[in-house]
Amino acid sequence: MRIRRLAVLGVIVGGAVIAGCGGSSFNPRSSASYRLGVHLDTLAVQAANAGLFDRYRLLSYPIAALMENLAPSSVTMSVDGSSKTYKAAVLELVGMTTGSTPTPSDSLFVIVTWADSNADELVYTQVALPDTLEDVADLTDTVANPLFDSATVLSVALSGATKPCRTFSLPLPNAAVSDFLTGTKCTAGTATAAFSFFFTPGAANPHGSFVLASQQIAAIRLVLPADNGGQERLRGPRARRFRLVR
Repeated sequence: MRIRRLAVLGVIVGGAVIAGCGGSSFNPRSSASYRLGVHLDTLAVQAANAGLFDRYRLLSYPIAALMENLAPSSVTMSVDGSSKTYKAAVLELVGMTTGSTPTPSDSLFVIVTWADSNADELVYTQVALPDTLEDVADLTDTVANPLFDSATVLSVALSGATKPCRTFSLPLPNAAVSDFLTGTKCTAGTATAAFSFFFTPGAANPHGSFVLASQQIAAIRLVLPADNGGQERLRGPRARRFRLVR
């Protein structure tokens, strides 16, 4: 069973960083989201430089949310039957059509949860509504478990995404994150999400089940500009899909 992943465009490059918005009088270091985003960005750049692509690409989602000044939620997740506390965020990625009058079109939802400040355990999924699983990963340290077995629950809904975001500058250039921040329109709200995922454990990935009961999670909606792939960035993942086991 294969999954077609949403492309993370580009590679790390030196030079420019994203220009933040919200006024020069605001000190981003006063934001806990910014500080955590900077920390995870440092880890992602280190992973890319070491050729650890799974860690680099999967960290791009929480970093993008944090660099929009989203305060991640604390959620309770059952891991192999034991309750664990994770940080969590939901991102809705909205593609724009090309042409003289671009309009919002396809969208995908990303649910990402991570276990600690270093994201040593990260569970992620991409969802096309109403309940189509586009991609899923359990990342332990730098290793993504390739042995996905099944999903029995999957739901996500975003409401009230009307609050403007404050976009911070990336201190270390990171093309994977820049793709989500450059030229995009961001609004923040709250999502309700749930999933049940099952993997075959291995030496590098000791956990087999991840169950997130339905709960509210801080969320952002990112409208991707047509000149940065827009709708086309969301079509690839929809070529191959999983089905839920009912």
